[in-house]
Amino acid sequence: MRLPFLRFLDIQRRVIGALLIREIHLRFGRRGIGFLWLPVEPLMFGIPVLLLWSIVRPKYDHGLSMMDLTVTGYLPILLFRHVSGTMIGFIRGSTEVLYHRQVTLFDIFVARTLLEFLGNMMALVLTFTFFYGLGEINFPANFPLFCLGYFYMLWWAMAVGLIVGSLAERSVLIEKIWPVYSYTYMFFSGFFFLADWLPPKIREVALYQPSFQSYEMIRGGMFGNTIKTYGDPAYTTFVLAILLTIGLWALRDARMHVEVES
Repeated sequence: MRLPFLRFLDIQRRVIGALLIREIHLRFGRRGIGFLWLPVEPLMFGIPVLLLWSIVRPKYDHGLSMMDLTVTGYLPILLFRHVSGTMIGFIRGSTEVLYHRQVTLFDIFVARTLLEFLGNMMALVLTFTFFYGLGEINFPANFPLFCLGYFYMLWWAMAVGLIVGSLAERSVLIEKIWPVYSYTYMFFSGFFFLADWLPPKIREVALYQPSFQSYEMIRGGMFGNTIKTYGDPAYTTFVLAILLTIGLWALRDARMHVEVES
């Protein structure tokens, strides 16, 4: 007989798997290419931007490949925008699923996050393969550090998504403002620049952002020792743990105001 904890994990795995399949069907349907839209959708955002930047910007900036900078900047910010954006309204839109005793709001949140993450990862692999084949980008010099930075970006997106999604149940203002803010956020998130390029006082303030810390690790993984980075995993872990705790508390509070129809 299996331990209760292992049985609980097995139930959660099956619940989240079923919710993931449900999200894929609801979002992409069964017509056309169906779930293959999962990587295509991020590519439709990313490829035109990357191609445009390769035309209008110089090939190198501060001695670094502009294409490398853009690829490692745009796809992580897409992950943040899509994960946080898809949480707007997800609580009120999930009431019928909550009728099932095993399903929780956190399960639905995890399923939606997984869907966005898988799509972004597939788009990242396809983008790297495409531009690497053209000789436009290089393979990450420190792949584990690159992955660590991407992990922190996902964690940041999850924490913000929980908070924004929960607050949106309390105020329609959040629902209207967030899409605009998430778009403008890219200009100071660390997408366009490295911390080493900033004046010391501005750099000190900018590095309080978990996204900037994540970008420093991603760029450090991409360019290796050819650049100076300021990422601090200990600080980023501490801040994101607090934000995730706040997000989980906000989700629990929002759950109390959800009416489940029987």
